[in-house]
Amino acid sequence: MTDANAPQLTLDHSTFVEAAPEQIYPLISDITRFGEWSPESTGGEWLTGAPGEVGSRFRGDNSNGDRTWSSECEVVAAEPGKRFAFGVLTGSERTDNSVWSFEVEPEGSGSRLTQRYVLRELTGPIKEFLAQQEDGGAQFIATRTEVLRDALRQTVEGVKKSAEQN
Repeated sequence: MTDANAPQLTLDHSTFVEAAPEQIYPLISDITRFGEWSPESTGGEWLTGAPGEVGSRFRGDNSNGDRTWSSECEVVAAEPGKRFAFGVLTGSERTDNSVWSFEVEPEGSGSRLTQRYVLRELTGPIKEFLAQQEDGGAQFIATRTEVLRDALRQTVEGVKKSAEQN
């Protein structure tokens, strides 16, 4: 028996950062800087609310090869020095359907930084796209999962480098 509330996909990457959580949090909560670290994100712009606060919305801009897109997102967690998370609203009005988060915990002389992506369910347009694929989208899902896994790694390593240079 499967849990109907279980996520379709959960990915994360974690690393040790030689910096205090209070030094890392301003980086991970500044969506305008995501393009410095992520291979897909090219940055973002705050749309409503105070930047970085729960309930505030922003447009996240992305690029992968020749494809560019923007997504409207809403901050769902903002705990300075601990956690910053946002839900992607594009394709789903549920803020908990597609969630990107950063978590920071003190560890030894620095911190443990983790970025996580949780997808609860595929949205209508993605389901339609996958249904049109000869293999039901299996190859696309496998490839996209690896792209996301690598993006998490690159983003976390980029934030680490920025935090350790400060």
